[in-house]
Amino acid sequence: MLLRSTRLVFVICGFFCICGDILANNPLKDTASFVLVKQNNGITLYERWYAINPHQQAREVKATFTVNAGSEAAVALIKDESRGRKWNRNTEEYRVLPSADNMWFSYIQYDLPWPVSNQDCVLRYDQNYSGDSMEIVFRNTQHPAFPIQKRIQRIPEISGKWIFRETARGMDVEYYITTTPSATLPTWITDPIIRNNLIETLQHFKRILEQKRS
Repeated sequence: MLLRSTRLVFVICGFFCICGDILANNPLKDTASFVLVKQNNGITLYERWYAINPHQQAREVKATFTVNAGSEAAVALIKDESRGRKWNRNTEEYRVLPSADNMWFSYIQYDLPWPVSNQDCVLRYDQNYSGDSMEIVFRNTQHPAFPIQKRIQRIPEISGKWIFRETARGMDVEYYITTTPSATLPTWITDPIIRNNLIETLQHFKRILEQKRS
């Protein structure tokens, strides 16, 4: 059970998380409110549950923090494959393929413990501006530069976003991800590990940004 729980955590919290397209195209209205679930070293996590169909619930996680850096530096860190493994937890490979100024692709392979097969994903990023904020939306895609490999399981569906908003006190960051719960593991087992792993990933992200600035 511990191995299965660890596998779930790596897939969900290695910065990018499994999110079915059914969540993005949810016909049911999302009316739930976020609830505070954890705070640690400047990272705050909120969660909310809502129905994605009459028989299934989804959980959306919102993470917030403030960092002493600008939005361009944050984007540069996300696009820097040489530093990708330094802040993405439990990753074997992190590659970036530029395509345009505001769009790029990345490949991420998660290093999972034996006997579980490693998993990977190909993501497309789109960078947009809205008022005083920058938004980076990502979701799974296919690219000939990153074919499916033997003994590595391709994660089928992923989506999420970052929001960066620069203020007088620093840059406010919001990170959103939606997942469906494990069908075999109870949330009282997975929740603490998932939350701790996500907070640690974001702390690494914040620390690298602030070290670069100093």
